[in-house]
Amino acid sequence: MLHITGWAICMSLPLLFVRGQYWYNHVLAVVLSLVLSLAIEVTCHRWRLSEQALHSKALKAAAELSFLKSQLQPHFLFNTLNNIYSLAMSHHEYTAASILKLSNMMRYVTTDTGHDYVLLQREIECIHDYIDLQQLRLTSRTKVKFSVSGNPGIKCIAPMLLLPFLENAFQRGVSTQEASDIVVHLQATDKCIRFYCSNRHFPVTMDDGPAAADIRHARERLQQLYPHRHQLQIREDNGVQVVKLSLDII
Repeated sequence: MLHITGWAICMSLPLLFVRGQYWYNHVLAVVLSLVLSLAIEVTCHRWRLSEQALHSKALKAAAELSFLKSQLQPHFLFNTLNNIYSLAMSHHEYTAASILKLSNMMRYVTTDTGHDYVLLQREIECIHDYIDLQQLRLTSRTKVKFSVSGNPGIKCIAPMLLLPFLENAFQRGVSTQEASDIVVHLQATDKCIRFYCSNRHFPVTMDDGPAAADIRHARERLQQLYPHRHQLQIREDNGVQVVKLSLDII
């Protein structure tokens, strides 16, 4: 009896071995299939991330190129230099101060704009200088009001981000025959920066292309530097154009 049982066990060992080998091969095939699928998925994911990174870099390069082309409109520089020249010829007391303001703006444009972000206070100083220089050519019919609320502190902003909206306001909102107001307000809170600008919308006699292009470039920079962290509204109502921009601070 024992002999038969031992013989049966010996005869069943190869069968068990074959079945064990089958399950081992089956499990190994499943594991290899899962590993291969995971490797393919990881590779595809990395490829998609690489494509997105390249696309993002291309968009950033295009936005930066547009930004460099439109840092300051040429007519603003020519008009300012002409205005300062007139001040110098008449020995006006504002001549030196105007030259200093233009120098500060040019330094800001050529130096600070090399960084992705600058202190908000530097942007505010640039706005002050720009408005003061623009007022050299304005008559008493145009009133400009610029105010700042909140504490800029160490908050940062993309350089020259707000200037295109100001340039557009001074190009469209100034008339030598009708009274007009340009109102600019900047608010700094703990969580966001809010910019407001309103002006009358007069027909422009010069080429309107550069101003429209600057606004388009500003939109592109906002999309690139503040994705899902900004809100921009530009509307016109009863001959008054209003710009509202909100930037979330990280």
